[in-house]
Amino acid sequence: MSSFLEKLKLIKEEKEETSTKEEKIEPNVLQLNVDIYQNPSGLIILAQVPGSENQDLDIFLNEDNDILTIEGKMEIPQDFKIENPENKLVCQECKWGKFYRQIILPEEVDPEKIEAKLKSGILMLKLQFLKPKLFGKKKVEVKIE
Repeated sequence: MSSFLEKLKLIKEEKEETSTKEEKIEPNVLQLNVDIYQNPSGLIILAQVPGSENQDLDIFLNEDNDILTIEGKMEIPQDFKIENPENKLVCQECKWGKFYRQIILPEEVDPEKIEAKLKSGILMLKLQFLKPKLFGKKKVEVKIE
């Protein structure tokens, strides 16, 4: 597994590569704020994603299972949109639009055991660490030839 600094370097290189490709991340993309909880068996990640629907979210792990990426968009529901030209926006504190976040995980996680829930505008991800199976002390037999 790569060190934390090596992972940061890889992310920087990946961003430089994507900036030369057609698939650029738009400059007005929001950074998704998250709360991360850790226990001995894994992580729990919470994020506020108001107005996001299941189909608006893209969540994936990199090939080494140690960097999690969350992308999506937060939109005002259609029945809440204010489209009357008489209504003038005087204060805007809510963040709406596309968001993106990469999280460097402290350990590799099991991609088969990731759970994701979306409820009341809150995204919850549960990730379990991959751990070598320990069977206790094992004696190694030496064969004489």
